[in-house]
Amino acid sequence: MGQGIRRQLHGLALITALAAPALQPPAAQAGPAAAAGAPAAAPATAPAAAAGSTTPAGLHGIPYAYRENRDTVALVEAARQAIAKKGEAAFPAFRQRGGPWFQGDQYVFVWDLQGIRRVDPVQPANEGRSGLALRDAGGRPLGRMLLERASGGEAAGWVHYQWRLPDPRYPRPVWKSSYVSRVTAPSGRTYLVGSGNYEGRVEKGFVVDEVKAAAALLRRQGRAAFPALRDPKGRFVFHETYVFVDTTAGVELVNPAFPEVEGRKLMDLRDVAGKPMVRDYIALALRQGSGWTTYLWPQPGASRLPLEKHTYVEKVVLPDGEVLIVGSGVYEP
Repeated sequence: MGQGIRRQLHGLALITALAAPALQPPAAQAGPAAAAGAPAAAPATAPAAAAGSTTPAGLHGIPYAYRENRDTVALVEAARQAIAKKGEAAFPAFRQRGGPWFQGDQYVFVWDLQGIRRVDPVQPANEGRSGLALRDAGGRPLGRMLLERASGGEAAGWVHYQWRLPDPRYPRPVWKSSYVSRVTAPSGRTYLVGSGNYEGRVEKGFVVDEVKAAAALLRRQGRAAFPALRDPKGRFVFHETYVFVDTTAGVELVNPAFPEVEGRKLMDLRDVAGKPMVRDYIALALRQGSGWTTYLWPQPGASRLPLEKHTYVEKVVLPDGEVLIVGSGVYEP
């Protein structure tokens, strides 16, 4: 039997086995927020990571691997510099289709920090209108997410959502990753300037960004943060990327992509190559505090064929002192 067939059968067997009735975590592992009647967390976005983790060259010290993401950041940074120098006089050039700021499906948009859209080259009728209530095709609170990124301590960052291409021949929404940056014009007015790429590829830096945001949320809210981590309309689920949470004993507490594994002890689970992946990444996080590991795992929404997955994990201490492991990963293209 060929290696590819063995991997596919292993992937199917893995998911089938894990779909059995879930085992409940031992009582000693249940934090206070897991008790019956504990309030659900209100939808919230964690604060930005430590200042300096977002730069034009990359995220969290990891250079951008893909040209579309580097080009998007370069475009936004150039637009930010134009606003910083020329102020609102830079806006007309942003609207010109075929100009340097609007090429194909790549364009620059500008909002003020009250959520009013100041430059919308694709739908100019929206200029002057509030975007605070704007949601993407999947129901994500896009307006709020964009503003929180630009208003936070980093003053810049990425937002991932589902959006339609500017070309009306393609009405179906696709994944879009937009980079936004805060800028103050000579007039003293402060703006959010951004641009995005459609169906772009997930960077390792994106994964670290989400893990650190999830860890910050867990430090503040404890297990009450779990609903926000699972929310398909929140920031933590996009493309094939999702955040998972384990106890130090290997019980999977959060896995929005494969909910059938929640509540199961996976410490002895091995991938198709025989790697004890859960045991390994828990040991890594406990030993170093954070780090990367690689193993084979099925990609959500696609074939059950296990693919190479690069996963970043981080140890987090909850308000009640419980230690958990939070992680996320990117699949090898």
